[in-house]
Amino acid sequence: MTARPREEHLRSLAETAFDLLVVGGGISGVAVARDAARRGFRTALVEAVDFAWGTSSRSSRLVHGGLRYLEHLEFDLVFEASQERRTLLRIARHLVRPLEFHFPIFREGRIGKRKLDAGMWLYDALSLFRNIERHQMLDAGAMLEREPALRASGLLGGARYFDAQVDDARLVIATMQAALEAGATVANRAEVVRIDASDWPGHRATVRDVESGRELEVDALAIVNATGAWAEQLLGRIGVAPGGARDGRGPGAGVRIRPSRGTHIHVPRERVGHAGALIFEAPQDGRVMFVLPWREDLTIIGTTDEFFDGEPQEVAATPEDIAYLLEATNHLLPASKLGPDDVISAWAGLRPLVAPSGDAADEGAVSREFEIHEGPRGVFTLSGGKLTSHRHMAEETVDRVQAFLAPAGVKAVRKADTDRVPLPGAEFRDPAALRDRILDRAARHGLLTATVDRLMRAYGTRAHRVLDLVQHDERLSERVLAEKPHILAEAVYSVRNEMAAHVEDILYRRTRIGLETRQGTPTAAARVAAVMAPELGWTHERRAEEVERAIAFRSTDDAAIRALAVRAPAGP
Repeated sequence: MTARPREEHLRSLAETAFDLLVVGGGISGVAVARDAARRGFRTALVEAVDFAWGTSSRSSRLVHGGLRYLEHLEFDLVFEASQERRTLLRIARHLVRPLEFHFPIFREGRIGKRKLDAGMWLYDALSLFRNIERHQMLDAGAMLEREPALRASGLLGGARYFDAQVDDARLVIATMQAALEAGATVANRAEVVRIDASDWPGHRATVRDVESGRELEVDALAIVNATGAWAEQLLGRIGVAPGGARDGRGPGAGVRIRPSRGTHIHVPRERVGHAGALIFEAPQDGRVMFVLPWREDLTIIGTTDEFFDGEPQEVAATPEDIAYLLEATNHLLPASKLGPDDVISAWAGLRPLVAPSGDAADEGAVSREFEIHEGPRGVFTLSGGKLTSHRHMAEETVDRVQAFLAPAGVKAVRKADTDRVPLPGAEFRDPAALRDRILDRAARHGLLTATVDRLMRAYGTRAHRVLDLVQHDERLSERVLAEKPHILAEAVYSVRNEMAAHVEDILYRRTRIGLETRQGTPTAAARVAAVMAPELGWTHERRAEEVERAIAFRSTDDAAIRALAVRAPAGP
């Protein structure tokens, strides 16, 4: 089964009168579109670049209850996040998986054993004691048995507890697919350049198809601005002055975005020496950091937390960010001796935080709560929030839109149900049985177990659709890179079913392989371009352009790694 072509969605945008237009294809936007479409509203979503292009593919890839928010007494946020984590483990079970954490504490740290134990009991209580497992306090010896590479000097012990891990970009794609299948009209690389909100009922948005340059008009009774760090820019296209969003007067009043840059790095897991996930206090400033296993061979280290005042599209890792992450990890795991040469890739995203009142707040202390503001009439702007709570945030937003539309006679056909309906790919009960079925089919095509596990984690039940492509063309069973489990069929599947239009889309958001290799990106780009070309009618010249574009995508972050390597002294 092939999804409706993008051209048909663009045509529908121009020809349909919508109840709701969602602007922004990150996790918040696609979740709003899914919820609204499932309630029966005529829903459209447009994204200026690609789904998950911004923050939603540049996170820590965690679905967590927010243990660190307890320190700031944000009990409501932790309670909500714990509930949403349970929901996501149920409705996105192929993507969201339990992850065991250890939290070591040291003599010089801010958090002592009693404080950590009390926090852990509170963490369990706010989840109504329905965490994946209850926490366990450990002495120093037990902690070192579990994580032998930890620094022994000053180690007092710590705690063991569970949260969950997710491929953030795949979660966005699955939610976008759910919106499509509920009847939403969706288009990426469709940028809103103007909005006429002067004469309600109804708004008219001018949308530019970035691929062709042509413009089209989209009519909608209500608009949701889910552009995250770009929210104030979009309000400016309605005529809201940049300062007007903060002065408490006029359209858009109350929208207060203060982006914070979070940087992460990939390093080879064998170089770090950790057994599982670690949460710890960075020695430089006491901020909470993570060392996370990613797949079988990689480690994610993150994150920084710095207010960012530049243009959102220019956010990138800096040499200082990377040095901070390496230094903190080396302090925690001394034998690792990580340096710039160990960094496979780096990425940075912007958290669209609600701006604090006053100017004294530390970045890490700024709340992750979300806000919904209306202004101008019928334009709803989301600010704040976090990946874990995206579904709940979307439900509250659509509740607001539904109440707004009711006086105009536009009512929901169905009640909200996004907490109960599985996302595409998650329609199974027994993961072992599903894996066995995929393994059986994959074995007929010579696919290795690592590829089976990858397909199941990325696509769930829809792994069978990827294997259908292999069945019709055995060449698609080939790996994108010999040392990685991704296969070429994934690229074709993404073109036909996930609106992937560029090699960059495949490498960095549909598969993530572009961030999981240091030297292999050009090879991966060329091989992906070769199978995308016949699908999209590319010339030889266009294929070459696509490869260059995909390589360039990570060039700024790679430059930060190289700059740090130049500064760093030679290793032992």
